[in-house]
Amino acid sequence: MKIKGKDIGGQLDELCDSISNRLEIELEKKLEIELGEIENFSNVLWQNETVLIQLHNGVPTHALPHIFGVALIHVQQRLDLYPVPQKHDENDIPEGRLLRSALRELVLSPAADDRLKSLELDTQWESEQRHQALKDILRDPGPEWLEENSPAFLFAALLYARAAIEHPLWEKLKSTFHDTLPLASTLGEQIEEGVRSNGWNSPGSCLQSLLAARELTNLEQITRILDRRTGALL
Repeated sequence: MKIKGKDIGGQLDELCDSISNRLEIELEKKLEIELGEIENFSNVLWQNETVLIQLHNGVPTHALPHIFGVALIHVQQRLDLYPVPQKHDENDIPEGRLLRSALRELVLSPAADDRLKSLELDTQWESEQRHQALKDILRDPGPEWLEENSPAFLFAALLYARAAIEHPLWEKLKSTFHDTLPLASTLGEQIEEGVRSNGWNSPGSCLQSLLAARELTNLEQITRILDRRTGALL
């Protein structure tokens, strides 16, 4: 399989074909892929007639299969009616989008990784980039990161929980996280426990994990959770 001239091998061929077929049959949408300068490694845009997977053009070819695979699974999660955090109302805070994204990835990212595990895709480059990003945050966090229940504090706690669940180099960072952001780390441990106890391998378990993490971070005022199975906003 090639993405804009980059040969990423055939590990994702079956998954990509399956999701592309489901999109056309269930939603009458086509799957499209593009490389470009985007904020994250990948992004999924749901448009009127297409679902566009954007991939960062700076990702090396050997790292593309896993990053592309995660994006494909996020499309599959929506088709399978997995839940998602949404803005509560128009009175959002400036950091609301970032916090909802962190809450979403805390649960749906490990769910995606579990779906891809059997393919044994290369994750080393991606893990190294995330590791460096976490180190950069911990090197010199501003005072707002230490202010209990501030947006930065809550974001740090969500980052802690996600890294503890899925980052393969977590043990090298754990003590630094605790030393630098002790209160956020304590909350992060509680969030991690809440998510692990509920799980993430079905729409129902993801919903319970998202609700548990939202309650621990007191984000009810900026985040509602859409249960796509029923259409309910919780």
